[in-house]
Amino acid sequence: MIKKIFFIILFLNLNHCDYKPVYSNQNKINYKIVITSSSGDKDINNLIATNLRRSSNKNSDKIVNISFDTNYTKNILAKNSAGSITDYQTEVLTKIIIEKENNSESFSINEKFNYKKMTDKYEEKNYEKNIKKNLANSISQKLILRLAVTK
Repeated sequence: MIKKIFFIILFLNLNHCDYKPVYSNQNKINYKIVITSSSGDKDINNLIATNLRRSSNKNSDKIVNISFDTNYTKNILAKNSAGSITDYQTEVLTKIIIEKENNSESFSINEKFNYKKMTDKYEEKNYEKNIKKNLANSISQKLILRLAVTK
């Protein structure tokens, strides 16, 4: 009973203090995003560009020029006693330059993922493609959030 009362009071307090979650503004970008250049891994670049275009407001007068360079690496993380590879680490380093309203900002986003080696090469290749997709989605979401937060 006390828990119910506590949650009701908490809900009413948060409702009246103009509480807004950080990610609520994520889809409310008031910019037209123009990708000026992209270099590096083609698959990751295409996924990031698609996500940015999807979030862009095409009717906005404010234009944001974005250029980015991605660097994808797959490193050996661990080997067993026989010298066979057991673990990999994939890393995507993205250097981003945002130009808007005579301001230029550059920063980097680094995403890593560790995984075990699979016995089936086909499954491992598909898993690696899925990891690339997830890392690209994560990078684009961080970039969209950064654009939404900075006005």
